[in-house]
Formats: sequence, structure tokens, C-alpha cells
Amino acid sequence: MLTKKQKEQSAIILDSIYAEGPISRVELSRKLGITPATMTIITHYLMDTKVIYEVGEELDGYNVGRKKILLDITPQYAYYLGIELFYHYMCLCITDNKGNIFAKKIIKFTETSLEEYFASEQFDADIRGFRTEYAMYPISAIGFSIPTTLSRTGKPRTNLPFWKDLDTSKIAALSDVPIYFAPLANSMALSQRLFNPKVASDSFILLHIRSKILMAYVEDGVVQENKAPLVGELGHTVINPQGEACACGKRGCLQTYLSEDAIVRKAKMIYEVAENTFLHNIVKKTADIDFSTVIQAFRLGDEAATTLIKNAMRYLAVALDNLSMIIDTEEVVLHGAIFNTPECVGLLKQYLLENSSPYRPTDTHKHSFLPYQYTNGALAACAYAIHHHLINGF
Repeated sequence: MLTKKQKEQSAIILDSIYAEGPISRVELSRKLGITPATMTIITHYLMDTKVIYEVGEELDGYNVGRKKILLDITPQYAYYLGIELFYHYMCLCITDNKGNIFAKKIIKFTETSLEEYFASEQFDADIRGFRTEYAMYPISAIGFSIPTTLSRTGKPRTNLPFWKDLDTSKIAALSDVPIYFAPLANSMALSQRLFNPKVASDSFILLHIRSKILMAYVEDGVVQENKAPLVGELGHTVINPQGEACACGKRGCLQTYLSEDAIVRKAKMIYEVAENTFLHNIVKKTADIDFSTVIQAFRLGDEAATTLIKNAMRYLAVALDNLSMIIDTEEVVLHGAIFNTPECVGLLKQYLLENSSPYRPTDTHKHSFLPYQYTNGALAACAYAIHHHLINGF
């Protein structure tokens, strides 16, 4: 058995193997400042439990002497269930401890509200049914994705309907295994680090843009937890003091220009008052307008939809430029359905270039785009569960 200190070190070692594996004991020891003797004890223990394995010798023809044995995370060592509950659907996915998806399902409930679905027996039945259907993958822990951060008491920090009064005990009662409530931005950042380490830098910001704008900050491979209630609320930074009123009580928040809910709300108003808009050709009534409708109208060249999207990208560029002068980071990862449209990405890059300072190198920050897929939130919840249950709970 490992000592308490060695257990703490094993978490650091596992995290480093996830992020940089395959990697040798020598490299781990040098990088983490752990003595070779202690490294040998801990890695042998982790190998005995099958969570890591020896891949083979390092293929480097330039080094002489003894070849380095590389270590990596063992796939299918354990399985995890990730759940994302959104306005009109629930996504479930089962992954192994390497983030490989073995089962996934999206359950839509368009005839009922999120509150009604959550309170119904069907919510319980859908989760239990999914686990029964894929019982060949025994679940070690569950991650439940929530579109906000959590207070120290576990209460969601948000004014979003439903989420602000979320009864986490109802979800916990469904599980015979540990369950972790995963703040969406933080868990997506963990997903990048654990499952896409060659893509993400050691230090990066992740921005998730949907009904809210959520931010996570990773510094030297560690996701920074937000202790103060408003830290990370980039959506409620003011970028136009004369702008429209925001639900938070201020005016001109980034949220009022960039969030999908704000864009859809404005598109519905345009639909009601404007006759010459492609929106009338796409849907038959106001209630049918969603974010994809706005994007479709934008791509068709609709003037009003184009203005909405241009404003969203213009103000996002302002916010990103401000971030680059406040936070020392290597990369900004942008995630959201809006970035699935190449024209939107092109607009953002154009505005970023226009906003760039002549006194700052243009390559200060790298911007990368994470395509939106319906499994992203559930997969991120699995990453959060793996981080807490396997890496830190080993």
C-alpha cells in the first residue's frame, strides 16, 4: 500500500501520464521533482493495479545507453457515465478511463419542460434504462454536467431557471456509485487536458458559449477552481455601457450579444416586426426559431441575422483582446455551436486582427476552436468523474 504522501504523488503522476504519455519514469521524475526511488515504488504499484502499463522502449536513435521504458494509461481499466441535461434533451455517454466512447444516447423531451422532465419518473427510468442496456460496461462513477459553477455548499451559482434550484439529492439518489457534479467549463477544460493533451497547452483558457458564457482557466496543467462567486463570469463583463439591459442588472454585458439565448430572442423580435427577412422563409412561426435558424438566415445573407452574428463576433473579439492583457496564458480554446460555421470563425479572426495592438506581438495568444457536438457536455462530465474518482481518488 502507498503512504498518504505517495498517494498524493500518484495523483500527480497519473495526471502527467494522461497529459504527456507515453512517458518514461526518468522524464516523470525530472518533470515532477520526485526521486527515482519513489517514482519506481509508485509506478510499480500503479502497474500492479493495471491502471498504467509499459508501452515499450523509447524509439530514439540519437540516445546511447539504456533505453527508457515508456508508461501509458491502460485503456478500459474502468468505465464512467457522463450526463448532460439541457433545455429539451438529455445526453448520456459511457467512456472508458481514456475517454473512448463506448455508448451514447440523446433523449429529447420536446413536449415537456426541463423542470417537468426532471421531476418525472421518466427521468429516473431513462438513466436506469441506459445503464441496464449497457450493463457490459460496469460504471465506476458518474459525472453530471451543470452549466455553471458550484458554491462551497454545492449549490449552483446561477440565475438560470431550473439550475438555480437544482435538487442534487434527487440525482445522487439514482446512483449506487460516486457521483460528481461537474461545472461545465471546468469539466470541458479537464476533457481537453486528459483526452486531447496534444491539442491543449499546459496553460489555456476555455470559453464555452451557449445559453451562458462560461470560462475555465488552466494554469500549468491545473484547472483553477473559482472560489469567489463572480470569478470567471466573462459573460457579465460590460463591453458596451450603453447596451441593452442584462438579467444581472447591468447594461451591455457580453452575454446580451453573444449567448445563443440572446441571439435567438432578438431574432424572434425581428421575425415579429420585419417583413423582409429570410427568417419567414425558414420557419412558419416565431416559436420555431432556434439558434440554427439564425445561422441558416445568416448564411443566406439575411441582413438582420448578419448584424446579430457580426455584433456577437465583434464584441467577443473585444473581450478576448482584453483577456490577453489580463491573464498570462498560451492559448484560448473556444467552444460553441457558433464556431461550427466557418463564416463566424472568419469574422472573429478578422475582428481580432483589427483589435490587435501594434505594441504587442500578434502571436501572443493562440486561438483554437473546439467543434460543438451533442456529446461534448457528457464526455466532459466523464472527464470530471475520472479526475476525481480515478486520478485523485486512487
